Amino acid sequence: MIEIKGISKSYGRHKVLNNISFSVKPGDCIGIVGANGTGKTTLLSIISGLSKPDSGEILLDGDNILGSSKRARDNISYVPQENPLISELSAIDNLSLWYNGKKKDLVKQLESGILKELGINEFAEKKVVKMSGGMKKRLSIGIALLNNPSLLILDEPSAALDIAAKHDIRNYMKYYTSKLNGSIIVVSHDQNELSVCNRLFLLKDSCLSEISTNLTDDELVKLL
Repeated sequence: MIEIKGISKSYGRHKVLNNISFSVKPGDCIGIVGANGTGKTTLLSIISGLSKPDSGEILLDGDNILGSSKRARDNISYVPQENPLISELSAIDNLSLWYNGKKKDLVKQLESGILKELGINEFAEKKVVKMSGGMKKRLSIGIALLNNPSLLILDEPSAALDIAAKHDIRNYMKYYTSKLNGSIIVVSHDQNELSVCNRLFLLKDSCLSEISTNLTDDELVKLL
């Protein structure tokens, strides 16, 4: 169980986040929507431990992990919208940079584990510079999941991807929550992607409120 409690953040006089609170249970897929510039990425960076809030707590099974970068890193993985990969290296080399275990165990993941589910075994030797957008995104998610985090945070995971790649990302999100009992927080504008979520929140005017997961595109647009 991960609880986000009373998170607030301001930049100068501009209040970006105001007393944000919600919980994430194993198997949850939490969607966050909002207009551009409303603070969604700021919230994700705070939850992942990359930024500090002005106030609030991030509780992991009741323990506050804010300020404990190791506990946050061990339990929460963040896939940003931008490509974080080293373009001159292959998929397997990028994976090796982040993996805490032995090389033989990484190979097992490619043969039958999480990395196989993502299809990374099919392009393990390909350099990032020669990969498609879908390959890069799958590799980024694979890196985030290498060390078995409790929570996967995705910022616009299917942005700029083709239909087939978007379909693959959605299927993996379903697999991760339903089969592995992992938890996901995803920021997205994609209605199909949001359909995977069992809870949906709107970030507007620095406040977070829960909304229905059954809204149409037109209904959602009116709320933003």
